[in-house]
Formats: sequence, C-alpha cells, structure tokens
Amino acid sequence: MEILVVDDNKDICMLIENILLSEGYHVESCCTPLKFTEIFEKSRPKLIITDMLMSGFDGRTLTKEVKSNPQNHNIKIMMMSAHPDASKISETIGVDDFLTKPFEIDDLVSKVEKLLQ
Repeated sequence: MEILVVDDNKDICMLIENILLSEGYHVESCCTPLKFTEIFEKSRPKLIITDMLMSGFDGRTLTKEVKSNPQNHNIKIMMMSAHPDASKISETIGVDDFLTKPFEIDDLVSKVEKLLQ
C-alpha cells in the first residue's frame, strides 16, 4: 500500500481515497485509531494523510508515534485541518506537508505526487 488516509469523518476518508484511486494510487482509509494501528502494522504505507483534530486520537499523536520510531523514517505524513493554527502546529511536530480543509483536488494530488517522488 502506498497511502493510508486517517480521518474520523468517513466521508472525508472515502472522498480522498476515491480521488487518489482515480489517480492510480493504492490507497486504504480508516476512521479509528484501532484500525489505523492494525493497517499500519500489516503494511507500512509510504504516505499517511491524517486529519489533525479527530475524536479520541488526533493527527498530532499519530505523527509523534510514527516519527519517533527510526524504522519509519521513510514514511511521509501530510496533515490536514480547517483549524486556523493547524499549519503552524504541523510544522512544529514534523509533518512533511500540510493541506488546508476544505481543499482543492488539484492541491491534494500535487502534494501527494511531490511527497511520493
């Protein structure tokens, strides 16, 4: 798997998954921390696209956990959020790129292409 989408909003997960599948990427999505851990352990993605603020488990925690393990140093993380300070926050925790919600499809696709090069 190339890309794992993590968002507690199932509609957002399906939207991003469908956009990236139509672009030829191998994508999975999940809406819960338990499912994230299961998918991540089974097949480490090259890119994780995660929402910053999720109920019960947020993208900041996910990013810190993934980035703290040296075995994951090649995994890229793109965080997304509509929160006004999210871009600044994402810079401080080591994400590789940021996508503002709501997003343009072209922005999503170009950022994914850049991160997977």
